[in-house]
Amino acid sequence: MNELKQLGRYQLLRVLGRGAMGLVYEGVDPKLNRRVAIKVIQMSRIDDPALRAEYASRFITEAQAVARLNHPNIVTVYDFGEEGGVAYLVMELIAGEELGSYFDDSQMFSLDFTLEDSVRMTCELLEALDYAHQQGIIHRDIKPANVMLTAQLRVKLTDFGVARMQDVEANHTQAGTMVGTPSYMSPEQIMGQPVGPRADIFAAGIILYQFLTGERPFKGQGLFALQQQIVYGQVAPPSVLSPSIRPALDRVVLRALAKRPDDRYPSARAFRDDLQRALSGDVINPADTLPPPVRVPQPGAHYTTSPGRPAPVHPYAHAAHATVLVPGPSSGARWPAPAQPGHVPPQPMPPAIPQPQPPHGWPAPADMPSGLVMPSQPRPALAPLPDDADPDATHVSGTGLPVPPLPLPPSPQQPGGDADSTVVGATTPPGGTRR
Repeated sequence: MNELKQLGRYQLLRVLGRGAMGLVYEGVDPKLNRRVAIKVIQMSRIDDPALRAEYASRFITEAQAVARLNHPNIVTVYDFGEEGGVAYLVMELIAGEELGSYFDDSQMFSLDFTLEDSVRMTCELLEALDYAHQQGIIHRDIKPANVMLTAQLRVKLTDFGVARMQDVEANHTQAGTMVGTPSYMSPEQIMGQPVGPRADIFAAGIILYQFLTGERPFKGQGLFALQQQIVYGQVAPPSVLSPSIRPALDRVVLRALAKRPDDRYPSARAFRDDLQRALSGDVINPADTLPPPVRVPQPGAHYTTSPGRPAPVHPYAHAAHATVLVPGPSSGARWPAPAQPGHVPPQPMPPAIPQPQPPHGWPAPADMPSGLVMPSQPRPALAPLPDDADPDATHVSGTGLPVPPLPLPPSPQQPGGDADSTVVGATTPPGGTRR
């Protein structure tokens, strides 16, 4: 991209960051004598017409989405426009650092957050999400790189580049499209299913898990393995990694990370309220946060059952973090309906089915979870990546992960109502400088 000095009335001073959607500059609005952050995409340099149209659409979506929002924990948008094939978005300049820098061991500075600070910052993120959801906007890419921290360690949510407005007609977005950052995607995003506010709640739960343990709840050697962990993997309660974590916080985190959207908190506000109660020492009743345990297959094993003999139960086998049910491609995928009170459905285990050899770049059958069958003509969610590729390095936009059906009993309805990488800011971290 050629060096830019001026866009509209705005003077461009220096590059602050580079992301999936373009560059971010520090600039000046001479009319108001105000420092601003200016996000730009040079559309004329994108040769592929389809890709150019997609980037232009995302850029306009972000501008329209954030322009509707006025909240202390969301970066303010002042203006947007296009000049000479360059689209630009003028935003509030944040003197601070992205949260991702504090979760990155490779950084040359660090700051230990207290439990109180961690919960407070998560609550501020949830307040921003609750406000956006009330305006009909789903972020769809909540991750530490999109959470800015001011010098006072206050949260500013940014980068609504893949946000979706809930009032847009359903056929506006192609079915089966997966958009987001792999490590922070919800199961429904990975599978290309309809995405609602609870996908943002799931991602916020991952961030809270990192605050409490210093680790992400889902890991994998390569993109496909990571996606399998998110869809199928069991989540260890935070107290397993950090024994000082109280059980009430475990219950809050595990409900936020439930596989089924309906098993998560009905709103970001409900998530925040329980999190504040857990921090203050209030008792969080397991019945208020987790559905009853369900039987799920343990990875790497096949089970057979006989009449009168119960199937094995995984030690962490709660519906808040259990294997999801994914109907076949022709069945019209949907999450299972809640069971009738007192009803205990049958618990069949997946049969052992011979697995064909996967094409180059896909995991070997021996590495797959029990009962998982590789499709003969797989449709990977991304262009092929090596197994050791960084799953956080790329925004994903493509068809959902091919996932076979596994049996899972429906869970009771949760209490409460039904709710259905670009850096913006200066490069000086709060409370310190890079060395």
